[in-house]
Amino acid sequence: MAEPLVVQFRPEARRDFQRRASRDPQRRGRAAIALAALLALLVLVPWVAANAVRGFEPRSLLLLAFLVAPAALLVWGRRKIEDRPAVLGSVAFVVTADEIRFEPLPSANSALVDAPAEVWPVAGTTVEVRPSRVVGDRLVLRRAGVRRRVYLAATLDVPAERITSRLSGRSQ
Repeated sequence: MAEPLVVQFRPEARRDFQRRASRDPQRRGRAAIALAALLALLVLVPWVAANAVRGFEPRSLLLLAFLVAPAALLVWGRRKIEDRPAVLGSVAFVVTADEIRFEPLPSANSALVDAPAEVWPVAGTTVEVRPSRVVGDRLVLRRAGVRRRVYLAATLDVPAERITSRLSGRSQ
C-alpha cells in the first residue's frame, strides 16, 4: 500500500496569500467609508444651502432620508476593516490510494467564495497541468458533477508531474 502523498503550500506562497488577504478587507473598508463621506456631503451640503437660503421647512427633512445609504456604507466599511483576514493552511490536499482529501481553501479576495473541505474518490478524478504565460503552470483537478480545484504549480511543494502520475495510477 502506497504511503499518502501530502501536498503542502510553499511557505512563500502562504506569506503572499496572507499579505493579499489582509490588505483586501482593509482597502474595501476604507473605500466604503470614503464613499459614505462623499455621499453624505452630497446630501448635506444642498440641504444646508437650501435651508439657509429659503429658511427651514419641515418637508426638507425628507431629504435627510437619503443619509441611510451613507450610514449603511459606513457600518459595512467599519466591519470590513475589523474583519480578520483569511488564513491559508499549510496542507493543500492529501492523496491516498483511494481518495483525495482537500483542505478548505479560503479566498484572498473577501468578495469571492471559499472552497470547502471535500473528499473525492481517486477513481473518476481527472488531473491535468495547464500552462499559462500569465500565472505559470496550473494543476487542474476535476470530477464530474463537482466544481474543479485549481492550484498554481509554483505554490505547491510537490512537483505537478508527481501528482499527475500518482493520480493517473502510474508509479511515482
